[in-house]
Amino acid sequence: MTSAALLILALAPGVADPIFGSSFDDLEGCPSGRQTVADIDYLGACANLSADVTEWSNIWGYSCDTDGTTPFPGLHVSPTIMNFRKDRYIAAHVHVPADLPNGYGWISHSEYDYGHDLTAAFSTACGDFAPANPACVVVAVSGQNLPPWRVGSGGFCPLTPGADYFFNVKMTDPSAPSTTCDDAAAWCAVTLPNNF
Repeated sequence: MTSAALLILALAPGVADPIFGSSFDDLEGCPSGRQTVADIDYLGACANLSADVTEWSNIWGYSCDTDGTTPFPGLHVSPTIMNFRKDRYIAAHVHVPADLPNGYGWISHSEYDYGHDLTAAFSTACGDFAPANPACVVVAVSGQNLPPWRVGSGGFCPLTPGADYFFNVKMTDPSAPSTTCDDAAAWCAVTLPNNF
């Protein structure tokens, strides 16, 4: 009886099924290839295993010492994403608090040996690595800073209080050699300290 009811529902015209509504992509309209979970190490102090990396606060607002997370800009932490997939990208949702005072910051790409080059961008769209403002995207050589942001006047990528963005980051060329992970590895460790 249940199977027949589901078949009728599936064949009914104009009935939207939220499970299949975005062709198996997430409901934020992200292109395929988004990595949503990762193991994160915080300088050996603790690890956040199977962390949800779809939110900025789960990566850069997490602390070993407190419960919960801190909203953007987060905390002065140096998370290492232990299993950043070479064939994926991370799109961390950022909500800029409406009462955030003027300020600026950036994520560093910390590599002591030559790691993978990263491409990163702040955008209103998930998985967008070509935002309209060139100040909001960086194709970084290993060890350089990723796009610096600002709230208020000044240089850097402008973020508006009360607005939502995505911090999109991926390996620029996953097939390029690296001293921090094996060429045949499906993932690499990437350390991304938060500075503001």
